[in-house]
Amino acid sequence: MKGKGILYSVVLIFFGVVIYQGMGKLAIENPAVKLAEHDQLIMYSITDCEYCEVKRRELNTAEISYVEYVVDRDPGAGKDLSEKLNQAGFSSKEMGYPTFDVRGTLIPNNPPLFQIKQLLADSTETSY
Repeated sequence: MKGKGILYSVVLIFFGVVIYQGMGKLAIENPAVKLAEHDQLIMYSITDCEYCEVKRRELNTAEISYVEYVVDRDPGAGKDLSEKLNQAGFSSKEMGYPTFDVRGTLIPNNPPLFQIKQLLADSTETSY
């Protein structure tokens, strides 16, 4: 019995370290590219996207206001997103949803909430 407890502890510690090290890499996997500054948080989503639904709940729980454009329902929003992706050097074929424009900084591929919060805080600090 004692051997199993030690084994479980080792496994938990191992996965804890792996997850902790991975947290710092999330921002790298979701690079942010500065575009034209503005004062909104914009979420580009698509219909029936589970990741988009999760991100909506996260933003609402954190009481972060945002504007959402559903690109498969709004051709203008799709065009706007494509232009921003091209300007930032991203291929729309390699991009996932939701994608965010955080006051002029584009972050594709469902970035973690902490990255969105950090960019919001950074843009608030630099706007004074």
